[in-house]
Amino acid sequence: MFKKLLSISLLIGMLGGCVAVDPQGRGYSIAVPMSMINSTLAEKFPASEKVSYGMVSGTLNIEKPNVLGKAGTDKLGVGTSFKFTNMFIPKGISGTIDLASGIRYDANTKNLYLANPMVNEIKFQDFSLAKYLTADMRNAIGMVIANTISKKPVYNIQKAGVGAGFVKGIDVRNGQIFLTFGL
Repeated sequence: MFKKLLSISLLIGMLGGCVAVDPQGRGYSIAVPMSMINSTLAEKFPASEKVSYGMVSGTLNIEKPNVLGKAGTDKLGVGTSFKFTNMFIPKGISGTIDLASGIRYDANTKNLYLANPMVNEIKFQDFSLAKYLTADMRNAIGMVIANTISKKPVYNIQKAGVGAGFVKGIDVRNGQIFLTFGL
């Protein structure tokens, strides 16, 4: 009996920490754990994209992205590593990228996607090879990575067992993704 009461108390406490009233008055909001977002992305990556910029083309391999909340903002932080290869650089140039992103909901598929990811910083590990990339090429690589990540779903509401028909809004508040439900 005591164990059952303790389990129920812990469950109510956990839910109480995740449920909040939506500031826009649409209903109640539930925070989506970042671990669920990252595990969904882990199923979709690593991924490869063909890149072509003017006369330079190659392959961009993108490792598993990691999504983090950015406290105090309405954006998510996304970081990943990558490797760009082509016939001139067969061993490739690897690096890391840091993105800031919002979130969007596709009502047809019931999926959440990263929305409008913007490149904050892109670093190349091999600076001796990176000097052969123009600033425009670096920007193109960053945008290809951002666009590739934004095409992959980060969370499915139906798979999570949440009533997708009652979703009234999805947003990022204080670095956390919130699903808002109402009637």
